[in-house]
Amino acid sequence: MIDKVVIFDVWGDYGYFRKGYTTTSTLSYPFPSRTTLAGIVSGILGYDRDSYYDLFGPSNSAFALQILNPIKKVRMNLNLIDTKTGFFLSDNKGQRTQLPAEFLKDVKYRIYLWLEDESVMNDLFNFLSNHKSIYTPYLGISECLANIELVNENFIKPKENDANGEDLIVNSIIPTNKAKVKIEPGKKYGAVKSPAFINSERVVERFQEFFYEENGLNITITEGKCHSVGDINVIFF
Repeated sequence: MIDKVVIFDVWGDYGYFRKGYTTTSTLSYPFPSRTTLAGIVSGILGYDRDSYYDLFGPSNSAFALQILNPIKKVRMNLNLIDTKTGFFLSDNKGQRTQLPAEFLKDVKYRIYLWLEDESVMNDLFNFLSNHKSIYTPYLGISECLANIELVNENFIKPKENDANGEDLIVNSIIPTNKAKVKIEPGKKYGAVKSPAFINSERVVERFQEFFYEENGLNITITEGKCHSVGDINVIFF
């Protein structure tokens, strides 16, 4: 049961959440996947790589994500090095190459996190309230540094609501299997499928599809459930 959450903002000049199936010209997800969010939280807390997957399982954790800044995309080239042969850059025999990539610009998200392990939530709350982290947060790759900030000084107790035949306003991205979206004029909708759960072998076990509004506007649903956090309604995934 989701009874309290830690809420924090993460933002930066650029973000790069690479879609794994793109190669010669890489594309970015419009927001961090669930696996990426777990990595950000684990980096703040200082967990070792590959040591935290059980903490963010489907039964003991839940995230919600709110888009705060409009999704803007820019194209830049990444300079890549063949690390097997390219350490001596003065002898460039094809060890270096440029790869066009899609980056997100001026990104900002609000993260709502519930964990069954309250001690971990307390640790995260203390780190965020002091604006500290063990590892530097970043948005996808280490070149895209991120800032973090606690939104509330106390834990929030969300209230779960049923739609009951009435339209509900949702401020977060929406898992497609949890609500029915009402299309409204003047809004720009998108849908994307991203990794949700990863195992100790770093293999994605499950993907999740989402609806989102590219300018960060709220989304109206005609069917589904949400959690109220103050004046904000979110759907956890």
